[in-house]
Amino acid sequence: GPAKGSGKGKSKGGGGGAGGDKKRGGKKGKQDRASSPDVPEADDHDPDRSAELNQVRREGGKSKMPLNEVMPHMLEFAKDQIGSRFLQSKMEEASPEEKEQIFNALFPEFINLGSDPFGNFVIQKFFDVGSVDQRKNLVQALFPKLINLANETHGCRIVQKAIQHVPRESQVLIAQKLKENVVSCIESMHGNHVIQKCIEQMPPDSVTFIIAAIEADPQKMACHMYGCRVVQRLLEHCGPEQLQGMLNRISTNIERLAMDMYGNYVVQHMLEHGRVEDKREIIKVVERNIVEFSKNKCSSNVVEKAVEIATVGEHAALLEAERSSLMFTVIGDPNNPNSPLKQMMDDRFGNFIVQRMIEHARGPERERLHQTLQQSATLLQRSAHGKHILNALKKEQAS
Repeated sequence: GPAKGSGKGKSKGGGGGAGGDKKRGGKKGKQDRASSPDVPEADDHDPDRSAELNQVRREGGKSKMPLNEVMPHMLEFAKDQIGSRFLQSKMEEASPEEKEQIFNALFPEFINLGSDPFGNFVIQKFFDVGSVDQRKNLVQALFPKLINLANETHGCRIVQKAIQHVPRESQVLIAQKLKENVVSCIESMHGNHVIQKCIEQMPPDSVTFIIAAIEADPQKMACHMYGCRVVQRLLEHCGPEQLQGMLNRISTNIERLAMDMYGNYVVQHMLEHGRVEDKREIIKVVERNIVEFSKNKCSSNVVEKAVEIATVGEHAALLEAERSSLMFTVIGDPNNPNSPLKQMMDDRFGNFIVQRMIEHARGPERERLHQTLQQSATLLQRSAHGKHILNALKKEQAS
């Protein structure tokens, strides 16, 4: 099935985080090794570099070179790994006047620096320590190339930083630009982090352009490697009335999404953050497809989540009927050798669900579950999956 290649995902969301705000300095890898303290002497006397940069490269982080000596070589410093780190640390302690000098010296080059492996960190630093005006002017300067930056390795970090640190009117400006090409951003390995950051940092009424893009084809987006993350962020940060169109369309196709290597994360998120009616619908779909879902790498995660949410989730009290029906279907008749429970016990994915059921079962269903499992103890003892179930049972009975 389409489920090939997704781990027995205990992860909560097909990957969430931003493009990773690394600490000061450049990328890992060759450049890092090249700039370690024992740099060959020749490297610090490169005739193509200014004497000032060569000196800072020699002295490294300890360099006390005053800012006014660096001023004429600002761009060269920003594009050099050691020079960039030096500038970033200087900016942390610089006076407002000095920051303004650095800003003005680099202003004409901001767009180019945005794509530079070392220069981009200097721009990010302005969003951290610059004045409100500098941040606003920086967004204006980057505006023409914002989409390009959003979809690049280094540029996407800058755009995320901007979204996080600029005032409301600059956020609106960024949203306007991204709106021109929002689908390409969602589907980009870099741009999707920018879109996620918009959802996390902007007021919900500012992200309607993202919701509209998803609503155009929610199935495709939910099954997309990066689209699924964006749908998850929307579920976390926007109200159900705002997502009504998207949720209505997704809930008609739960079966396919649950078995998809990315879509299953969206279904799990709907169980966590969706409307009561979405949760009801998903639990019913799970019940109808219980054996198939339980033996599938992706949808088995959805079954586990359904059991958990129906028992301890925020709407658990309203899902009582669906929950008891699901448990009843799974446990089946203790005398039926082919009940769903017995088919799941020795399955590499299904056994996890049985363990989750042991954790969440209660009242009469708990008795029936324990009874059925005890009857199969000899069988369970023979397999690794079965032993896990017996251990979970022992633990539950002891508690």
